[in-house]
Amino acid sequence: MSIYISKYTLILILFGILIFLIAAISVLLRMKKKKQVEEHIPGVEEMAKTTFFWSDYHRGKIGKEE
Repeated sequence: MSIYISKYTLILILFGILIFLIAAISVLLRMKKKKQVEEHIPGVEEMAKTTFFWSDYHRGKIGKEE
């Protein structure tokens, strides 16, 4: 007893499996991207505070004796 599947039906089945795999992989990759949390870079806040301090200092907003 053998199972006969026409070439057209076999191509449709394989094409359907390919589309299903592509959709599954794209869903998994989207879920993976959502789980990533932004990492805190140490020292960024301190650098920003220092930068804004010196910009205000050079503009004369800080340190003027009136």
